[in-house]
Amino acid sequence: MMSSPIVQKAGIAALNAAAWIAPGLAGRASYEIFCTPPRGTPADDAERKLAEKLTPLFDTAEQLTVRSPDTTVAAYRWRTQAAERRGQILLIHGWTAQAMVMGLFVKPLQSAGFDVVAVDLPGHGRSGGNRLSMVIGANAILALNEHAGPFAGIVTHSFGGLVAALAVEGGSPIHRQLPTERLVLIAAPNSLRIATKQFAHALGFSARLHQQLESEIELRARRPIETITAGNLIKNSGANCLLIHDRDDEDVPFTEGEAIAQSLGARAALEPTTGLGHRRIVVMPHVIRRAVRFLSE
Repeated sequence: MMSSPIVQKAGIAALNAAAWIAPGLAGRASYEIFCTPPRGTPADDAERKLAEKLTPLFDTAEQLTVRSPDTTVAAYRWRTQAAERRGQILLIHGWTAQAMVMGLFVKPLQSAGFDVVAVDLPGHGRSGGNRLSMVIGANAILALNEHAGPFAGIVTHSFGGLVAALAVEGGSPIHRQLPTERLVLIAAPNSLRIATKQFAHALGFSARLHQQLESEIELRARRPIETITAGNLIKNSGANCLLIHDRDDEDVPFTEGEAIAQSLGARAALEPTTGLGHRRIVVMPHVIRRAVRFLSE
């Protein structure tokens, strides 16, 4: 991202002007901004305490490093000691987070008989790169699947849900599929178009620059942006899905979870929570228990 509010404001103004003069260039530049997560975002007290609590767990993990088409991907694996082994579960964090955010799922899943792999998506944690998109993320977990899979189920938080949805569908532009039976989507967005609208509004994009951003996404995805939804992608995959979403989520509205559930029909169960918001939901014991129970059924 641009280095200061003044530079950012000037840069966005220049892009808004460029959208009329050189629309292709403006679209590519806006796409690069859209796909660039901020590194080194200061953690709040709760995140710092969680990191301190989970550091010993991650120190004991098998350290995995794989190469995706875009960058080097870091991941962590824990083996179950249970007598009955149920397979392996993949944990995928959200935007600006890292694998450690999903760490509280590890021991309950091990106790249920699962091996567990948690990934740092590109541009996050120990993974390389400075960009993340649905395609870059899907490429990363497909590479991880080839190296450390297969995965009987996937648990995601926030943007990780869209990444997993594309990977399990396997359509354009990745054209290879990560087969899995069960998905747990916690606080997941449904529509990429809604995400671009929120992003464009937050940064002050003009309507024309927003249009150029969406055109660039469609060019790279090779499909209309209105069809790029978690519901559509998962529907094409055949996987069953548990959706856990908080009614008070201010980052990804509860209506997004409802939209995914409506798309999937009988293959999805939507379980609302209240008062947890967007981030705290992923560390709550009852949410974790419900996810483990769904994966174990």
